[in-house]
Amino acid sequence: MALLYHETELLELLEDFYTLTGIRIILFDENYNEILEYPPKEKTFCFCLRECEAFDKKCRRSDEDSFLRCRQTKEIYIFKCHAGLSEATAPIIENGHIIGYMMFGQVTDNKNKEEFFCQMTSIGKEYGVTKDLGHQIRKIKYRNENQMRAASKLLDAYVHYIRLKELVQPAGQLLIDSIDKFLEEHIKEEITVERICKEFSISRTRLYDVIRPYTNGGIASYIKNKRLEYAKQLINTSELSIPEISDAAGFSDYNYFLRIFKQKYKISSGKLRRQAIGEVKSNSDSKNH
Repeated sequence: MALLYHETELLELLEDFYTLTGIRIILFDENYNEILEYPPKEKTFCFCLRECEAFDKKCRRSDEDSFLRCRQTKEIYIFKCHAGLSEATAPIIENGHIIGYMMFGQVTDNKNKEEFFCQMTSIGKEYGVTKDLGHQIRKIKYRNENQMRAASKLLDAYVHYIRLKELVQPAGQLLIDSIDKFLEEHIKEEITVERICKEFSISRTRLYDVIRPYTNGGIASYIKNKRLEYAKQLINTSELSIPEISDAAGFSDYNYFLRIFKQKYKISSGKLRRQAIGEVKSNSDSKNH
């Protein structure tokens, strides 16, 4: 699923994170594609080594292993990559589904600078990469365990802020919003999968992919729930009779409507209407007094 994002605001956040921690940070989509990074286009130790196909393959595998760990736990994961550098990955979650990841890292917890330099130089030689490597190794920052833990907590807060401000969202969200608007405008009519696909020029497969995170029962269940939500709204706010509401919400079978409404809301439509009328009367009496 593609990821929609507000680039300017996100880059500012990534820059702020780097300013506070001095640690490189990257945004990935659900399919592990790199979306944004800060500092941007920086030539790092890992950048130099990834010019080697074998090293690049191990880097990608290390990243993917962290993504899979996040997918399993839905929590931030601190780890060491295959080259021994400290990193952390946090999942971006929408409606219980992971839509992307934030990762920071390429730092070391080795205090001994000379020992660390020799280790990284040895890795470079192993993959046949030595040009400019010494300079890049010396740029790698030291962060101890407590600093990594503190940075990971900050990253977790960033992820929650990003979702709160809707700075990232699955591309399907725009489509689902459009489908919801279409359902609202045509709720009384017969709405089929074929009609929705034709209206939005999408395949059934794409429609299923978009709807899946929002329902456990498929498209028909999604449409049915939208009808029931609309019916409940009318019960609470209109003076229409229950049969009229059933018809207005697009239910051709009145008895079916009564049955599934009670199943969903654990209260009959008639009783809900009586409660709504009682609340209105109570509020009116309070104002009169």
